Amino acid sequence: MNQIKAGLKKESFFFLRSFRLIGMIVVFLGCSLFIPLMFGAMNLMGDAFDTIPEAQESIQEIYGENFDVGNLFGMFEGDGGLMMAYTGTLEMFGTASLGSIPLAATIVLILLTGTAGQEQKKRSIILPQTAGLKVTGYVLPKFIMYPPMMFAATLVSIFLVNAVSHGIFGVSYSFEVVLLTGLLAATSMAFIICLYLFLGLSLAQPGLSVIYVLAGQTIFTSMITLVFEIDRYTPWSLVGMSYRIVNNYSAGINIYEGIELSSILTTIGITLILCVLFMMFTLFALTAKRMDNTADEIY
Repeated sequence: MNQIKAGLKKESFFFLRSFRLIGMIVVFLGCSLFIPLMFGAMNLMGDAFDTIPEAQESIQEIYGENFDVGNLFGMFEGDGGLMMAYTGTLEMFGTASLGSIPLAATIVLILLTGTAGQEQKKRSIILPQTAGLKVTGYVLPKFIMYPPMMFAATLVSIFLVNAVSHGIFGVSYSFEVVLLTGLLAATSMAFIICLYLFLGLSLAQPGLSVIYVLAGQTIFTSMITLVFEIDRYTPWSLVGMSYRIVNNYSAGINIYEGIELSSILTTIGITLILCVLFMMFTLFALTAKRMDNTADEIY
């Protein structure tokens, strides 16, 4: 227990003194604000075009005299703008569309390379081990600290994007929609972090593990959804669930149409259980190996 407390303190110092906390705040704030502000700017452009006859004439010269200039930017107003901003932000967290690059998760994984195997690669773990550091004291603080932190940051970010969108477009989603999609996005982020910690610590290759996680996320999401047509009960089903909730709400139908609340909660529960299993697998993998300072890897 003392080693775990010391490990948590060490991870906290690592996170604060290396300025990774600032980078993390910038990432989540940026992902929450960028898409709504971008579509809000397009909305302002549409208003500007309405007041500039020359601009309307230029567009009509390209698309024809019967082209309605208002329709060009109308999609960025009201409910349309809200949906595009909200799903665009979910896409940046990797939970809204197939094949999308989870920008937030990518940057977070890069920021965490120092704690997900880099210590082993640089041999900086050898002296603590010889002084009595156990595998549990090395692994557990990372899983206790980082996945819950990213879960909370993602959930707050989803609520923030809804609030910002309300200020820009004048409309917002209900608390239930934001909470459910936020939980799905946050669970997906926690799963990605746990998977990364498992691969990075087990292989002592944090850089390659980033590629493995992101490639696997894209491949498995496509296979589960398109090939096997499974839309629930797997971590990769979180993608379709969040998107369906938003689409159902925007269409004015029951948000649970085609997917039950019990299925959503069960899928989240299964994903969290897998996160715990990744922690256990990491403990088993590192316990079965020994650190060596004469080679470039753990064996």
